[in-house]
Amino acid sequence: MSKKNHYSKLYLLFAPLRSLVKLIWQIVLLFVLSSFLGKDRDYLSNPHFWLYVSLASLGIFALAVGYHIACYLTQTYELTEDALIFRKGIFVKQEIIVPYERMQTIKKNQWFYMVPFGLVRLMVETAAHSGKEAEVDLPMVPYALYDELQARRRDETLMQPKEKTRQPDFALSSKDLLIFALTELTLLAPVFLMLGALEFIPDSLQDRLLGNFSHMIILAAVGFFCIAYLLCAIYMILKTVLKYADFQIFQESTGALRIEYGLIEQKSQVIPMSKIQGVRIRQNIFRLFLGLVSVDLLIAGGQEKQEGEKESLTTHPILIPVTKVSEVEGYLTHFLPDFDFQVALKEMQQLRLWYFSRFKFFVIAIPIGAYFFFHFAIWQLALAIVLLATLSLGYAYYQSKSQAYGMNEHFIVFRDVRLLERVQTILPRKNIQSLEMRTSRWLYPKQLGHCKLNVKAGDDDFHTELNYLSLDDIEQMIHFYRKNA
Repeated sequence: MSKKNHYSKLYLLFAPLRSLVKLIWQIVLLFVLSSFLGKDRDYLSNPHFWLYVSLASLGIFALAVGYHIACYLTQTYELTEDALIFRKGIFVKQEIIVPYERMQTIKKNQWFYMVPFGLVRLMVETAAHSGKEAEVDLPMVPYALYDELQARRRDETLMQPKEKTRQPDFALSSKDLLIFALTELTLLAPVFLMLGALEFIPDSLQDRLLGNFSHMIILAAVGFFCIAYLLCAIYMILKTVLKYADFQIFQESTGALRIEYGLIEQKSQVIPMSKIQGVRIRQNIFRLFLGLVSVDLLIAGGQEKQEGEKESLTTHPILIPVTKVSEVEGYLTHFLPDFDFQVALKEMQQLRLWYFSRFKFFVIAIPIGAYFFFHFAIWQLALAIVLLATLSLGYAYYQSKSQAYGMNEHFIVFRDVRLLERVQTILPRKNIQSLEMRTSRWLYPKQLGHCKLNVKAGDDDFHTELNYLSLDDIEQMIHFYRKNA
């Protein structure tokens, strides 16, 4: 392939259709929000309003169609003997030359409507990638182009069919996928959303209903919130299942890991070993009681953002969605032989509950302040204070009990708590960008301080931190970090 190639002609069909679906969804969302927030909706019965909405929608859709036609006509790609050449631009022409040996990651996404036509979206990234967007983004090209780029990047002939259909080194079973979806912390999000939704109920309606039908309304509200939570939970579980369905890991001959997943949109990402900065073993409160963990990777340089994403989904790509604690070391040793996962951890000798809980006790001020405004019963105030104090003390105990660290010749391990999740981070010494030690005039006499490790991962710096350690332990970490520096 040594000529200029355009995207597939089906790009002219599917790209405008995706823009149309997105436009319709935004219009529907706008009307839903206006129905909640707006009081006067007489404009909906005005025919001129719908005429203006239709004309504006047609104009926006026409601009989108024109944009996609311009992209198809002006954006081309070409495979030469030593590089991929991507050309784009209408008024300002750009030519991006990416040598095959400089390609670090070739990521493919395949929506369900692309599968029958053998099409795929390809995103090519190099070591100089900024993390904002891929150097080369080909939205709809033949699947064979992915195989050819992978072969040229490895300086091999095209993969044989038997290589393409080989068994994965790891595959997530349907049972484990369901467990992964059911134990995600995102299932707690609808609770906070529903509590926030109470603010949209008019005060006059609340007073009238609560004043006349208090018991019935309480029962109806409880039932409504239970049903709403159930529907939200089902939606979030289905979203996770569809996203991570058919999760597979392949270990290539170069040692790189190829991770593939997705049902409606099939995604694939190749991660070279040289880009892996560290490993995180995560265990939220649900998985803690079930003896399960998940594993993700810290990747240098970040990954490209996709259209509509607020942040890159592959900044910390998941390596193993969920597995038993007893099995995780075997998987990690197999996929990441350069890492040491047998570093012994040293837990805190003293819990130091006071230091971990003292600032959390300020949450008690919330019911005290509410008492002076709403004048509820004193026993209710006492109950709220006791409940919040118990939760604060319990969370402080969980934090201090979970903290641990370990070191050997080349690796350091930190285990800490982030919100409702216990995270164990394994870092090679050579990948640590900096080490910070902090103390204060109150902590120093007690020989206590904090230690933070900074690593370049993704678009921003990643850090892991342990608090209220003895200064002797921190000195050992500093000696480890400065060794052979």
